[in-house]
Amino acid sequence: MSKHLINKKENWAKDSFRGFLYTNNENLIALEEYPNVIARKDYLTLAESSSRVALISGGGSGHEPAHLGFVGNGMLTAVVCGDLFASPSTSAILAAIRLVGRTNKAGVLMIVKNYTGDRLNFGLAAKRAQLEGINVDWVLVDDDIALIEEENQRDSSVGRRGLCGTILIHKIAGALAEQRKSLKEIKEILDFVLKGGYLRTIGVSLSGKALLPGESNPAYDPQIEIGLGIHGEAGRRKVDLTNSRDLIKSLFENYLFKSSHKEICLMINNLGGLSNLELGVLTRDCVDYLREFKSNVKIRRIYSGTFMTSLNMNGFSITMLDLESTYGEIILNLLDARSEAPGWPRNRGVDFVEFEFLKGSFGTSVKEENLKNSNNYLKFSTFDPSFSTLLETCLQKISHGIIDLKDHLNKLDSVCGDGDCGNSLSNISGTILKHVDEKKFIFDQPHQVLLELSDIFENGGGSLCILLSLFFSSATRAFSIKDLEAKNEQFFWVKRWNEGLKLGIDSVQEYGRAKPGQRSIIDPLVALNSFLDKYLESYHTKKMETKALLKEIVDLVYDSAQSTAKMQPRVGRASYVDPNLINSPDAGAFAISSVLTSIYKAFLI
Repeated sequence: MSKHLINKKENWAKDSFRGFLYTNNENLIALEEYPNVIARKDYLTLAESSSRVALISGGGSGHEPAHLGFVGNGMLTAVVCGDLFASPSTSAILAAIRLVGRTNKAGVLMIVKNYTGDRLNFGLAAKRAQLEGINVDWVLVDDDIALIEEENQRDSSVGRRGLCGTILIHKIAGALAEQRKSLKEIKEILDFVLKGGYLRTIGVSLSGKALLPGESNPAYDPQIEIGLGIHGEAGRRKVDLTNSRDLIKSLFENYLFKSSHKEICLMINNLGGLSNLELGVLTRDCVDYLREFKSNVKIRRIYSGTFMTSLNMNGFSITMLDLESTYGEIILNLLDARSEAPGWPRNRGVDFVEFEFLKGSFGTSVKEENLKNSNNYLKFSTFDPSFSTLLETCLQKISHGIIDLKDHLNKLDSVCGDGDCGNSLSNISGTILKHVDEKKFIFDQPHQVLLELSDIFENGGGSLCILLSLFFSSATRAFSIKDLEAKNEQFFWVKRWNEGLKLGIDSVQEYGRAKPGQRSIIDPLVALNSFLDKYLESYHTKKMETKALLKEIVDLVYDSAQSTAKMQPRVGRASYVDPNLINSPDAGAFAISSVLTSIYKAFLI
């Protein structure tokens, strides 16, 4: 069954109106007798002092922000909203006409979508208002082009439906009213647009019609529907969905472009359930299609957003307004005119231009920037060229070791993660080996090796890779020769690597928020850092041979990694897992243990 956030089904629309007014009550009011009639607070001023034509629109609820989102300066004077997908009553519409029209000598113009219920109720209300001496007229919006073929094939007295193009009619009429144009003048321009076929809209649903409360979710349908209405009406045809680009091309060529066009305005509308990410893709594809296949067509304005929905329908509509007409430039200026209606976009008055990227060197990698100052960092060749070979061997051993552990690391990660730690680290290890073969590492410069590793891990995906990228990048500062008295002895090099370790740990803890004892890579790293601190403190009395030192480090880090099996996770996805289900080491910590083991093996060669 479909799920909706409602209290009582019969009060759904009324509750929503009240919520809307809570956030827009500075300029809007609602009638106590008919709370579904919402108007500008200054409606009397408009009528009595400025004699501006009052504009009324409306229809069923479920299309928000239409229509109540377009009440305000520069657009509508009032709206009348019905229940979900139901036309408002004649009495409510008549109340709205009386509210804004009784003292308005300029008259009232109703903008009505072409649906039977709306035509009947707005029409009857208009006739009754005219009997009371109120000057009221209407225009019917019928921009749905999905029905053109069917109309041509049969005698249709119903006509085409009103869709999102109605919003552009609201805007054009509102701007004309602000200019004090007469009712006759406003209707003349709107009729020109509507009856001349200059306004065209096509709708698409990815998963059928909107679901109403209590309706069952339909079975999955791989096809999409083209040409469906905004009240749950089925589409005119179903087609397979390949991708957004092909779909947009088909809509323009089969529906929107049926004659020559030179200047247009586009409105890409979310029908309720489309993500903003997808809406951005659609907008790009519309523009790209026009640039590639209709380069002679100039896009004067483009609006992309949520303007007229069908409750939660997972779909969109595209409206195209042809500006190549007698009133083209006038209409463009009317669209650009200021409006304070909450639902109208603020990107007004700018001709569409081809997007250009800002050129510059802002994307230069940290590695490249630091290599410009490589003379400020230690170089192995200054002391012992064999260090370069040892570092290369270590990196190769580490990478092969991680690749061999891929499946085991995945298994460890699956206990409280997504089970891909081994895959990620193995892929990165493969990249490292490739970079070694391609001579991208400068092994004479340890800071360059660390920066190269940072770059590789940055593009590895996942939070662990980003943390390790941060670790390596921070560790490079330990090899700066500024204020450093370099000596080729064990104490100096252990201190340098330990300083790099400490800098890396500090950064990982600052941004990753992991602490010792919380089951992460921090545990073996902190254990190693603490061990080396103590070793350096007692260096002159308890100096060890490098081989023995490395063996002790390997055992220490292994034990620390194994101890994470008994820790309660506090960071990452593992923190959401029941601790009773965790009985194996952290995958990242185990990988750190493997790294130290590989370094030891490299030293033995």
